Amino acid sequence: MPEIKHFPKTRVAYVSEMGAMGEAVKRGFDQLFAWIGAQNVQPLGPSIGIFYDDPAKVPAEKQRSELCVPVGDYVQASGLVQIKDIGDLQVATIVYQGAQNIMTAYNELYDWLHAQGYRDDGAPMETYQSQPGEELRAEVAVPIAKMELLSPPKPARKLAKKVVKKAAPKAAKKKPVTRAKKK
Repeated sequence: MPEIKHFPKTRVAYVSEMGAMGEAVKRGFDQLFAWIGAQNVQPLGPSIGIFYDDPAKVPAEKQRSELCVPVGDYVQASGLVQIKDIGDLQVATIVYQGAQNIMTAYNELYDWLHAQGYRDDGAPMETYQSQPGEELRAEVAVPIAKMELLSPPKPARKLAKKVVKKAAPKAAKKKPVTRAKKK
């Protein structure tokens, strides 16, 4: 069942990838964990994937993602690996198990958050709870914002019509008729 949670501010080391999600995720995590091993960095939590494009709307070769691992403040970026803070936001979440259930979980989550009066407000993130070699298990977290209700339109302000009386045309002043005196 979906729920709303706070996703805490988290400092991550990450690599950016472009391409079909499945391939990009594997390629990105391979690069990231090779770097972590070479740098002797200790991850401070489970891996996270951030997915910027909807696979139903964006061609596979143009799909963007970032593959992340939480790290300490002392870790510095180098090579292809960058450092940034993510999180500190309200998210709608759902957990799925098995790669075959990914789309069902996303659809259920988006339907639920819209029904609760929220809209998505950023790229979805997946926090991976399974270890390599285990069946995929992840929590999807979608940043949310409360939908703003459209206020009813304000009634049109009626302009007071000023009654303008048309001035009647002034009657031409009649000159008094003077009669000529008969002599």
